Amino acid sequence: MFLNRLLILLFFATTSVFFSQSNLVENDTLQVNTLDEVVVTATRTIRQLSSVPMPVTLISKKQIQKIGTTRLTAILFEQTGINFVTDQSGFTGIQMQGLSAAYVMIMIDGVPLIGRSSGNLDLNRVTVNNIKQIEIVKGPSSSLYGSEALGGVINIITEKLKKNTLKGDLSYFTRVGSRSELDLNTNFLYRKEKFGLVAGINLNSSDGFDLSPETEFKTTQAHQNYTGSLKVNYDFSKQLKLLISQRYFYEEQGESNLQRDWNSNLELHHRINNTWNLEHTFYATKFKTESQFNEELAVFNQTLLRPEIRATANFKNSTFTSGIGINFDALDRTFFENKETFNSKYIFAQYDFRPIERMNTVVGARFDRHNKYQSAFSPKIASTFKISDWLKVKASVGYGFKAPDFRQLFFNFNNSAGGYVVLGTRTLHNLYGSELNVQAISKDLKPENAIGYNFGFELKPLANLKISTNFFRNDIDDLINTVALSGGLPGLSPTTAVFYYENRDQVFTQGIEFDVNYKFSDNIRFIGGYQYLEAKDKEDIRKIESGTIFFRRSTNSPSEILTKEDYFGLSNRSRHTANAKLFYENLEHNFSANIRAIYRSKYALFDTNNSQNIIDSYDDFVAGNTQINAAIQKTFFKIMNLQFGVDNICNEKGLENKNNFQNNDAVLFLGRSFYTRVRFNL
Repeated sequence: MFLNRLLILLFFATTSVFFSQSNLVENDTLQVNTLDEVVVTATRTIRQLSSVPMPVTLISKKQIQKIGTTRLTAILFEQTGINFVTDQSGFTGIQMQGLSAAYVMIMIDGVPLIGRSSGNLDLNRVTVNNIKQIEIVKGPSSSLYGSEALGGVINIITEKLKKNTLKGDLSYFTRVGSRSELDLNTNFLYRKEKFGLVAGINLNSSDGFDLSPETEFKTTQAHQNYTGSLKVNYDFSKQLKLLISQRYFYEEQGESNLQRDWNSNLELHHRINNTWNLEHTFYATKFKTESQFNEELAVFNQTLLRPEIRATANFKNSTFTSGIGINFDALDRTFFENKETFNSKYIFAQYDFRPIERMNTVVGARFDRHNKYQSAFSPKIASTFKISDWLKVKASVGYGFKAPDFRQLFFNFNNSAGGYVVLGTRTLHNLYGSELNVQAISKDLKPENAIGYNFGFELKPLANLKISTNFFRNDIDDLINTVALSGGLPGLSPTTAVFYYENRDQVFTQGIEFDVNYKFSDNIRFIGGYQYLEAKDKEDIRKIESGTIFFRRSTNSPSEILTKEDYFGLSNRSRHTANAKLFYENLEHNFSANIRAIYRSKYALFDTNNSQNIIDSYDDFVAGNTQINAAIQKTFFKIMNLQFGVDNICNEKGLENKNNFQNNDAVLFLGRSFYTRVRFNL
């Protein structure tokens, strides 16, 4: 394809230029969880990672480079408490602490990505090019970020220069095996006195892959995409600084699927005095897709505009942050009657203080007022207490909410081939409000809401050992579910199933997370994590306790009353997940290597033994699986870095799942693949 030839041409054209450079390049070193690392997402202020009173994971640029991947999905896949799951609609999204993608906000430099499909964001559209670090905050974060942050926040922080710099890099990546991939990256970073510029271009292509060659269609079609990013900052003075950032993503997949993602953010930082700082931001983003559905063009076109003003006051032992803003959100979609708009105004405040020397407390709240749903108030309190030099205790409790999305209110989707219709609540009333079986249904949906608790310890019994534990629970009320409408609707075939949305379920997720970071020596470091998860529906538990739910252990076995001990929980949730990473680095010879293992235990997709849609221990499960990845790299001539890697060394494909889940690629995995990356640093 054209992109393949372009990649090869650019690679060979620039190789001789880079070899002629004599600039020294700093050796990469793996630095994870050191005291010097800082995060901004958890409190919207710069804080040392070790002092933040919430569960926070930081992934550094050096770790990303050593793992050797091209897309954000692969990085998050290896983190504790994070899974990627495919729902019944066929879309894949992130899952954190048992909460689905709809409840996790994804941001780039503090502003959100849009363009969700059934609540899921396609994170393969985010390249790892130019990422400085990734910050993961677990637990309700609506007190700072509003809707979609009910379960947590993932913030991708890109490069920003603070001192005079002139450097660049170019990398060429190719993958073969279970899937093919070509990726070309280039970055340019410049800073001199008051002016700074960071620019990057990423080109990526793949022939797609097919997990079920015996079927007619490929699992994923071939694609070509590119991402361009530009960040410009200018310091008018020490008191007034301007930052403008742009990002554009374009992808062609298959013969007729197009995707465009554009983001623009303007920030004006004004330091009034030694105490007060003001930050004015204006964020604009647009996401558009064009695809074929039932031989017709389907368009999804969403825009978001957000002006916001934040004020920060730094006192001797405390920091006060507050802000006010407006969201102008609009979606024009093929399956809507009209272009729909959401407008919401919000105000938030946070006080970060030390009531005593050993204790740090953060108290915050946010109020959102929306034109299409009820207002929401989201408070949160988090605290950390230093018991000794080697032991800290952290606790937080917060309220989060998730607003009904456009689809749940305005959808008008008719899948004639599948024999079903899905209608948003307002569309249902607008079209069929006179029907008796519709009048009893609420026209408006309430925001989903949750209370999240996190409690844990951070131990440093040795200077080179850090152990973190976190107990969590999330109680979610007014969960919006897809519900079948009884009685049918006029104008539709009696055999056509009709679905709508309703605030119905109460669910909870709870468990424990365990992370360890141990530096054996200057050359070897181990990073590992484990999560135990329970995710259940409270109404299902009440039905089981009433003794009205029956199940069969096998097809020919007699019916039995289901007990709480046999209740497994919500679909697509694994009880056990774990990861283990071993990093080796030889600074003398500029060589490093790593091996990483990711484990996920069994999980169920749906009820398979007719126990009223309740998943029990005797349903069919997707088998547990372990994937092992490895990479080695070496730096030559102080400017060239060569990396080799293998993903899924043991060639785990999940073929044992085919018998129970026929024609379902979601239960299969990509086999072994090999990749090579060559990177040149100016």
